[in-house]
Amino acid sequence: MLIPFGKVQAQGNDFVMLQLLHTWNTSLPLDALARDICDRRTGVGADGLVLLLADDEADSRMLIYNSDGSHALMCGSALRCCASLLNRLTGKTELLIATDSGLKSATVQERQISVNLGKPVLKEKDLSLEGVTGSVVEVGNLHFVSIQNRLEDQELEIGPRLESHSHFQEGVNVEFVRVISCLEIEMKVWERGAEATQACGTGAVASVFTGIGKGLLDNEVWVKMPGGEVCITRLENGEFLLAGTVEHTFSGVYQWRI
Repeated sequence: MLIPFGKVQAQGNDFVMLQLLHTWNTSLPLDALARDICDRRTGVGADGLVLLLADDEADSRMLIYNSDGSHALMCGSALRCCASLLNRLTGKTELLIATDSGLKSATVQERQISVNLGKPVLKEKDLSLEGVTGSVVEVGNLHFVSIQNRLEDQELEIGPRLESHSHFQEGVNVEFVRVISCLEIEMKVWERGAEATQACGTGAVASVFTGIGKGLLDNEVWVKMPGGEVCITRLENGEFLLAGTVEHTFSGVYQWRI
């Protein structure tokens, strides 16, 4: 089976994207396809598989599968990649995208894409697991955010244990954060279903939300991640904007032997 695709990345958080705006659904076995096409040795290679489908209420519907084949409810980086692709296809700079976590708005200014991820929810505060303490925050998906004095690859050692911890029945994304100033933080992430990634948009929002709640951060913060920087802004109504660049790296046709 030949599958046309585009490869798009946001701060190194990379995705294989299928443009299916002509249909509302697909019969493709997406869990198996995600595992195969996202494999960095035998496939295209990516953190996740993203589909753009037709939608009656929005410009498109975003559907995400992690590289391990599991379904993801939300991904801020993928949402910005979708907005960038839709802008290229339609010319629109103001977009509405349906997700499994609700309708999300996006604004496109050349390669700079801003998305509104709504109001994060603090689910648990000062939760201690696997020797670290953090906050559990929902941003359309679940995050465990731990603020540290130093970042020493804790995401590689502790991230996998927290992701599969019995406390989180459906897994969790894990962020370790170092506060540089009230305007800047450093963040490393272990993503549910994708392992250590170069960036995580919803994780950046969850981290800034946590820092603001602890009185450590202002309402506009730059988040430094291994793959690059994004800007997180808390609006007066409590909603959070995620802004950063997006790059279309290449397109191709994947020959899937199922």
